[in-house]
Order: sequence, then C-alpha cells, then structure tokens
Amino acid sequence: MTKKGIDISTWNKINNYQQVKNAGVEFAVLKVNNTNNTPDKRFAEHVAGCRSVGIPVIGGYNYCYATTKEKAKQAADGFVQIAKPKSVDTMILDLEDASIRGLGSKIVDVINVYMDFATSAKMKFIIYTGGHFYNPCLKPFAKEIKDIPIWWARYPSTADKKITDPVPVTQNLPKDVKLCGWQYSSKGVINGAVGYVDLNVWYEETTVANTEKEITAQYNPFTEPVSNVKLGTLGNDADWVEWYLWRFGKYVDAQGNPDSTKVNGIIGVEDVQKIKEVQTLLGLKTDGIVGKVTRSVWKKIC
Repeated sequence: MTKKGIDISTWNKINNYQQVKNAGVEFAVLKVNNTNNTPDKRFAEHVAGCRSVGIPVIGGYNYCYATTKEKAKQAADGFVQIAKPKSVDTMILDLEDASIRGLGSKIVDVINVYMDFATSAKMKFIIYTGGHFYNPCLKPFAKEIKDIPIWWARYPSTADKKITDPVPVTQNLPKDVKLCGWQYSSKGVINGAVGYVDLNVWYEETTVANTEKEITAQYNPFTEPVSNVKLGTLGNDADWVEWYLWRFGKYVDAQGNPDSTKVNGIIGVEDVQKIKEVQTLLGLKTDGIVGKVTRSVWKKIC
C-alpha cells in the first residue's frame, strides 16, 4: 500500500491546512533544523497546522552540510533536540549538497553519526537523495548503507501536478536500494499551499503508522518504555502508553467513536486521569504512572 504526501519547509507557506488535506495529502515530511541548528522558521507552524487537521507528520529532515563527524554530531543533536519534543520520530538525512560530494568514504562516517543519534533517540533513520548524488558519492559504499531505507528524488516531468494525478510510471527508480519513498515532482499545485510543493509517494505503510498515529494495527507499533511514564513524558514512551489508552476506549471523539488522533506523544493531565481510570479497573495501584507492573498487565490484555 502507498500513500501520497508532501515535504515542506520555511519556503512553503500554507494558508489553509484543511484545504491541503482535502486536496488529497495523506502525510507530510517537515524540515527540522537549519545550518546553525536552529529550528526551520516554519517547523513549529507546520507541525501544529498538519496535526490540527489530521495530516500525519511521518518524519523530519536535515539538509546536510556536515563535512566532518563533529559537524554531523552538532547537526544531529540539534535535530533531536528540536524534533523529539514535537514527537517527530523519524530522522531523514538529506544528502545532496555540493559541499559534501568530495568526502569519499568519510560520507559513511557522517551518515553513521546521524544514525547513532537517531538510534539513541529511538528514532527511525532514512536517507534522502537522488541519482546525481547517490551514484558518485554513495553507491561505492552501498554495502555499508544497504540496510538504511532511502527516499529517492527523481522528477520524470516538469509539468504542474495535482496530488490526485496518477504517480508517474518509470523504470528508472533504483532496484538495488531499500526504497521507502519517491519524491516524484517539485511542481505540486495544492489548494491551501502557496506556490509549488514537492509531491511524494511513500511505500512503507509501517513507517507512517509507527510515527504518525495512523493506528490501524491491532498491536502496539511503538517501542515499550524502559522507565516510568508520567505527567510530562514526551515522544515514543508517551505514544506507547497512549496507544493502550486508545485501545482501552479512553480516547473517543464527540460522537463516542475511537479517536487515535489523541495519541499525540504528550502525557498531559487528562492522560494521567485516564491512566488512573484504567489502573482502577484492573486493580492496579492508582498513581497515574505507567511503570513495569502496569506495562506488564496492559501487554497481557492487548
């Protein structure tokens, strides 16, 4: 199964996120941090706007200028510090800039630094690139990066496109990489967005589900916490607990239907109250803290 979506940054002004969703956008990828490791100027705006209308943010990207491991550490750390509090749990490394084309085997060191930071932060890790960079700069090291999913950039057409138009047919996508997505146009025209936006198709349904609360699986797609989850917990650990609250029927909309959009990666006061309600029903200590005992019981139920 595939999904269609957009990637946006400070250069993409969205006037109406609901119109963007209605146009057929099923996910968004956002630029997270700039060269000075400050947030992209519209990162917070795009996160809030997308989530307000139910557009899943499946990941964030950093446009890489890092020519050394030290610069990579600074950029990767900046990414985590900015993205994690917003529950963006996929790090995408954008490899295309001319400044890093001559690194040779050092490009693998740079990639590994980013990947280590992603792993430590419990984030998925993806590379974004295209043939103009991959073939001369990455293909010689294909074995070293073979397990990293790649989001591929290639535009078969320069014509304007709507996201509802068919995805182009091409035989020129790489066959020897682990492809998770394809950026197939930079000329997307979408109601609610100012100017052109990039259009993408995503092949990894599990990536979208695991990071963006499109929770259709009957198992918890998030990683079980190793420490107590309580008021103020953010990110994956909060998602894991909130998924169970959703399955226990504690997250519903105004009509009383299950509402997975409330799995938002933030344990607030209302979430703590719902944790206590479930603990009471199951005969557990009613403290609003999801520790080892509570997790063990919840896992046995669903």
